[in-house]
Amino acid sequence: MSRPILLSVFLLTVLALFDRSLSACGDKFLVLGRSVGYGSLLKASKPGSLVLYSTPSLPKVFSTKGGFDLVMDVAGHRLSTVSDRSSLERTLASGKIDLVLADPATSRQIGAFVNTSSTALVVPILVDGAVGQRTVLETEFGCVMPLADPRKVIDALDKAMKLRAKRAAAHGA
Repeated sequence: MSRPILLSVFLLTVLALFDRSLSACGDKFLVLGRSVGYGSLLKASKPGSLVLYSTPSLPKVFSTKGGFDLVMDVAGHRLSTVSDRSSLERTLASGKIDLVLADPATSRQIGAFVNTSSTALVVPILVDGAVGQRTVLETEFGCVMPLADPRKVIDALDKAMKLRAKRAAAHGA
């Protein structure tokens, strides 16, 4: 019985004699940078003006209280919603729209019109039934937006913004 106590006292004494800091490995980063804020993880690299073409085939997450608008707000994007072609035409006429988000069928219907009347880029939203069409849609539109976790959505929109900038530069040259 005295042996375990003696061993414990010895170990505590040895630890007390060594005047080294026994901090955790992540403490260095916390002290230097005060950690990474979680809010910056969802920030878009280039925020833009987005139009969501709302149709009944889109999931509820895209409804007014579905949460998609909140994710776009946190990312820094300005989101507006239209539900018919005349509203889309009026919105595109302002000239301040970067991306138009729509389901695959609607994207095909409005794609030519959007490309000829503005510099905006149509980005199809991969809804449940269109996941198998991903490669076809990427070939047709250049990018797609998966219905996934917020980080993948932001990454897809960043890719779309870069593609839009590249196309705008090509048209301007």
